[in-house]
Amino acid sequence: MARLEIDWTACPAPREVVATLRNAGHQAWLAGGCVRDLLLGLPPADYDVATSATVEEVRTVFRRTVPVKPELGVTMILWGDNRIEATTFRTEGAYLDGRRPSQVGPATAELDVQRRDFTINGLLLDPLTGEIADHVGGLADLESGVLRCIRDPAERFGEDHLRILRAIRFAVRFGFSIEPATWDAMQCLSGQVGLLSGERIHEELEKMFAQGPFCRSLELLLDSGTLFAISPALAQALESPTARNRLSRWCENVFPPVPALWPAFLGLPLCPWFEEFRPGPATAVQPAQEGLLERIRASRAEIDASRLVWTRWPILHPPLPRPSGLAPTFRDRHWPVLRALLQCQIRSGLEPFPPLDQLDEIASRVPPAPPPLGQAFQDAGIPRGPRLGDAIREADRRILDDGCSPTPELVSEVAKSIMRGP
Repeated sequence: MARLEIDWTACPAPREVVATLRNAGHQAWLAGGCVRDLLLGLPPADYDVATSATVEEVRTVFRRTVPVKPELGVTMILWGDNRIEATTFRTEGAYLDGRRPSQVGPATAELDVQRRDFTINGLLLDPLTGEIADHVGGLADLESGVLRCIRDPAERFGEDHLRILRAIRFAVRFGFSIEPATWDAMQCLSGQVGLLSGERIHEELEKMFAQGPFCRSLELLLDSGTLFAISPALAQALESPTARNRLSRWCENVFPPVPALWPAFLGLPLCPWFEEFRPGPATAVQPAQEGLLERIRASRAEIDASRLVWTRWPILHPPLPRPSGLAPTFRDRHWPVLRALLQCQIRSGLEPFPPLDQLDEIASRVPPAPPPLGQAFQDAGIPRGPRLGDAIREADRRILDDGCSPTPELVSEVAKSIMRGP
C-alpha cells in the first residue's frame, strides 16, 4: 500500500474534516484532484472529501455547511476560513443530457471512484495515515505520465462531453501523453463538445491558457477535432500551415499570461491581415470573429480587448500614424492587452516587427484623455453640438502632433478655424 508523508501544519482543515467524519462513524477520504496534486508535489487549489455520510449526516456532523448539489450528494463544509466539498459515495445512472447523471445510488469507496473521469483523478488519500487507496491504476499512470480514462473512454466522454476538454487541459498542464484508446474516443466524440454551453467551454479554455503552453492545447484541440466543434471557421482557418505555425509561435511566447488575451488569440487567424502580415488601415471585425466570441460567452472586457487587438494591430507597424492617430489606441483601457500581443510577436521572431520602443515613447506623451477645453470653447463662441466636439479634437490633434500647449491662444485659434469651417 502506497503512502504519502504530508505536513498538514499550514493547512490542517482537510485532515480535521476527515477526522471529524471518521469520529462520527463515517468513512472519509480525500479524493480527486487534490490527491493527484499532492502526489505530484503541487499545492492543491482546493480539497474534496469522499464520504459514506449522506448530505443529512454531513449537516448533522458539521455546524456550518452550505448545500451545493444535494441531489448529487454534495455539501460544502465551512471549516474556519476553508471551504471543503464533501460528496457522498455514489453510483450513477445514465447521463441523458451529456452533463449529469439521471439518478444516483449508494456505493462504496471502491465503486465511487469508478464513476470518475481519469485514473489520475480516481485516487483516495487517508490524511490521517498517508495511505493511498488506488482502485483504478492511477498511481502507475501518474508515474508513467499517462492520461487514461477510467474503464471505457467512450462511456466516460459520453457521460460528460466536457471531459474531452478536461483531457486536453490535464495532458498539457502535466505534460502527459494521452493513452491511445482515450485519444481515439476523444476524436470519435469531439463533435459532442459542440453541445456544451458556451460558459463551460469558456471556463475550460481559460484554464488551458492559464495552466500550460497554450500552443500545445491548440494543437490537441485541432488534432482531436474538438476545435471544429467549437468554431468551424477557426478550425478551417488553421488548416493553413502558415496560419497554424504563426499562431503556435505567438502562443509559445505568451509570458506572462494576460487574462483577456486568450480570446483575442483565438480570433487572430480570422483577421484579414493575419496570414500575410500586411500592416495597413484598421480592419473591421468580421462575423466569424464575433460568432466565436458569442459562442464561448466571452465577457464584455474580453470582447472589447479582442476587438482592439483585431482592428488596431495593423496600424502599429511602420509607417506609424501621427500621435493623434495612435492616441485612441493608447487611451483604450485594453491597450496593455494589445501591447502584450506585440511583445509576443517580437519574441516569436515573426516579421514585420512592431516598433515597440517607439510606441511606448509616444504613448508616454499621450495624456489619458483629450484636453478639458469644452467650457473654454463655449466661452469662445462655439455652442454645444458637433462643432464643439470638432474643436476639442482639433485642439487635441495640435497638442499631440504639433507640440502646442492648451493655452487661451490655442483655444482662440482653433475656435476661429472651426467657426470658419472647411
